[in-house]
Amino acid sequence: MPSKRGKKSKFKKVLIPVLKWASAIIPVCAFIYILYYYKQLDFLKPKEQVKTETKVLASGDSLLAGMGRSDELAAQIHVTNNEWHQVGGLAIHNVLIENTSSTPVKSVEVEFKYLNDVQAVVTSKIITIKTPVPAKKSAKVAGLSVGYVNNSVVGCDVKVLSARM
Repeated sequence: MPSKRGKKSKFKKVLIPVLKWASAIIPVCAFIYILYYYKQLDFLKPKEQVKTETKVLASGDSLLAGMGRSDELAAQIHVTNNEWHQVGGLAIHNVLIENTSSTPVKSVEVEFKYLNDVQAVVTSKIITIKTPVPAKKSAKVAGLSVGYVNNSVVGCDVKVLSARM
């Protein structure tokens, strides 16, 4: 008569690896099922693009007349020199603003576009500089802090958006 010990040994040799694999696979499957049940697998789906629509209700606005003049004035104001460096992640600029118009300017709104090494825009900041610039003259603004910029930034483009008399 064959002994029961051999059958028991074979059963243990098969059962132990099956239990090891099951103890590794079942928690992973349970975790994935919990993510699925609580709808936490959204990162696998493509993000929907946000669509915005702007409607002009009335073009006869009193601000538009002032903005048009501000844009004309801004076209005559240029940033001729822009030196900048980072201090602890903050961008510090030394800017020379030239006013070629015949009217003095009280404040200038300037857009700083920070570029990475492939000249793609990393971030953009708009700052109002409240330094008066006389007509047909230039003014230097030193130590202008624009705010935090990424460490991958290597260049900066400057554009005058608007000016106020």
